[in-house]
Amino acid sequence: MTQIIYGRHPVLAALRQEGNSLEEVVIAQGARGHWLGEVRRRARAAGVRLRELERPALDRIAGTPHHQGVVARYVGFAYRSGDELLDRLPTLGEPPLLVAADGLTDPMNLGNLSRSALAAGAHGLIIPRERAAGVTPAVLKAAAGALEYLPLYRVTNLADCLLRLKEAGLTIVGADSRATPSLYDADLTGPLVLVIGSEDKGLRPRVRRQCDLLLAIPMARQEIGSLNAAAAGAVVLFEIRRQRLGKELVR
Repeated sequence: MTQIIYGRHPVLAALRQEGNSLEEVVIAQGARGHWLGEVRRRARAAGVRLRELERPALDRIAGTPHHQGVVARYVGFAYRSGDELLDRLPTLGEPPLLVAADGLTDPMNLGNLSRSALAAGAHGLIIPRERAAGVTPAVLKAAAGALEYLPLYRVTNLADCLLRLKEAGLTIVGADSRATPSLYDADLTGPLVLVIGSEDKGLRPRVRRQCDLLLAIPMARQEIGSLNAAAAGAVVLFEIRRQRLGKELVR
């Protein structure tokens, strides 16, 4: 199935990937910028068809005028499986850090969470197959190229996947605004999976039961209640990053 990505960072990230599955890149007539030369060069080197069209044509292809003058078509997103994830764990060479999104339906949240996960050093993002957002052009745009580098694992049953990861030695940590323990009081330097709940209901009961630890982000003002899923994920991920860097400095 052919899908669309748009925006300078997502398209360039796709072109930079060896063996990318792009079918063509379309540039807006009159487009300018330092990025343009790299897009042309990489498209030609990879044998990807390159076209120039008027901006209204790109608006129609992307379904939005916010494409920054470049759109690409590619063969549908290549999700990885839970079995591939388990096979990969022993090869990492450092304590695994995975992020599991429990039923995120907002493409912006999923895209932004994947971007934060990559920036914080996560080794992969896990999403359920049903009742959750998959990879769409909006997700890829929000991810700004992160999903060209961060492995995305799509599983039939997230709770069962977490159980298998727990049996493989990972600690399952759920972000929960109602939890009593604070994020900043937990040791997050070991192998772990961070689970972020959905925008409206948080962690589902069966997923919650798989969590070894539930942690809350301490809020300065209780009127806020909780952060959105992507923002909460970013806060927790960079606390994990801070702790792991600190542990490396102590060695």
